[in-house]
Amino acid sequence: MARYKKLGEHLAYKSKLVELYEDHLMLPDGREVVYDLIKHSGGAAVLPIDEDGKLVLIRQYRNSVDDEVYEIPAGLKEPDDLSGEACARRELAEEVGYTADKLQFVAEVYGCIGVSNEKTAIYYADHLTPCDKNPDPEEYIEIFRFDLDTVLDMIRSKKIIDGKTVIAALYYKAMQNQKED
Repeated sequence: MARYKKLGEHLAYKSKLVELYEDHLMLPDGREVVYDLIKHSGGAAVLPIDEDGKLVLIRQYRNSVDDEVYEIPAGLKEPDDLSGEACARRELAEEVGYTADKLQFVAEVYGCIGVSNEKTAIYYADHLTPCDKNPDPEEYIEIFRFDLDTVLDMIRSKKIIDGKTVIAALYYKAMQNQKED
């Protein structure tokens, strides 16, 4: 396969969350193009599973779609997070008020690979222990518990539209199917 060649980047905009670059590339046929590139620090997400086997989801407002959405707890990697797991543990406590002895790594995914390098590490957490919930001051979060079949129905009916949540639920379903085999 012919190769692309990166010629350079130009910072076009910087916010507290992302940096937007003009990414100058040479195509395999020699033409030069400029792509948009959003650089992002990445984050982590966790699918909590309670003692009854219910999946713990949150619902919160997301300005990108101007709506409240169901999703798994997630957040940005902070400078003091040594790993995606540390970030996932913090979000588990902050957003739903739980700790877990062990998190199981599921996957690392790029949410919008066409324009962004944002990478999210996804984990499962069970054997949950309640702790104080401490959401960010601008977060208004509702907590819900659903069985896996309900979550899958919500994905099919477009009530769950968040990519990391869809991925976590489908991985969890596959994991359950493997246990049955």
